[in-house]
Amino acid sequence: MHRIVGWMLALSLGSLGLAHSLQIENAWVRLLPGNTTAAYMTLINPALGESVKIVGVSSPIAARVSLHTTSSTEHMGHGEMTGMKPLDSLTIPPKGRLELKPGGIHLMLEGLKQPLKLGQKVRLVLRFADGHTQALEATVRDQ
Repeated sequence: MHRIVGWMLALSLGSLGLAHSLQIENAWVRLLPGNTTAAYMTLINPALGESVKIVGVSSPIAARVSLHTTSSTEHMGHGEMTGMKPLDSLTIPPKGRLELKPGGIHLMLEGLKQPLKLGQKVRLVLRFADGHTQALEATVRDQ
């Protein structure tokens, strides 16, 4: 009986940990002149039963980091205009993935505290809806 209770407790604690731990692939920051840039990556939620909701991001190299998407709209019959729109959150469904890429969803780093250098590692901290955080490093590239 004690063994069964122990296994049930271990399984429930294990699933709690997975709900707040995303797998991150190909995280990078674009090398741009000025004090604003963008970060991109693929976010993977390995959890079976819970979505993961990111509500904020921070970085020691930027005054602020915000969630954005690039959108196109028809402008008074004169063709499409492309702009950026802030997002309140990003949700990754169970066993799902979300690609942050140029021309789509991305992280906007504003108010850079120093110029970036090619190959530099940039620390980003994801903040989840439940208050948990997850740190990652993204490499500065010139693509």
